[in-house]
Amino acid sequence: MKKYLITVSALCLLSACAGFTPDYDITDASETSKPSWTLQSKAHKIDSSSEAKQNRYFVSDAQNVNQRLCLKSAETRATQKVASEIAQELMSRFEEINKSQDDTANSKMKETLEQNIQVNLHGVAVADKYWEKRAYKKEKGAEKDYTAYKCDVVVKIKKTALAEALNAYKEKTVKHLKGADKKAMTEAVDSYMTELNAAE
Repeated sequence: MKKYLITVSALCLLSACAGFTPDYDITDASETSKPSWTLQSKAHKIDSSSEAKQNRYFVSDAQNVNQRLCLKSAETRATQKVASEIAQELMSRFEEINKSQDDTANSKMKETLEQNIQVNLHGVAVADKYWEKRAYKKEKGAEKDYTAYKCDVVVKIKKTALAEALNAYKEKTVKHLKGADKKAMTEAVDSYMTELNAAE
């Protein structure tokens, strides 16, 4: 019976999604069709395979009534995403190595880690931008009629620059950790850097 209910629920969800229509019309765009790189999993395809091996890519989006502010906001978010995702990867490794159960301490450490990585980041470059001008329509399900821009930006950073930022973090911050935390974070950073270097 449980399997039947799950199957019926899944089918209802799929049929609802299949009939999904956006609540806006695209009235203008920077390109004739939305580029594939706007999906994080395909962001690396913006460059040749040899170039892609040397970089990490991060995609973010934003929405604003002003096109320039929309693009700037998407760029800022994508740059912040670099530090955020790297910090998340390091914290996952740290927690795995340290077997830490203190969520409050780990959350604070992740926040500090993210800030320190962001301070030491350099070489983040915008690889491409895409924008759409959307006319949202109440008759299509929007809250009200209005026009806004939806922008996507992909940034890239050389893996060597990322390694330099992690080294700077390690030299300045890890030395202030104590005992098991210091050992676990050192191992987490070292393993991540080894993986970065191996991917080139």
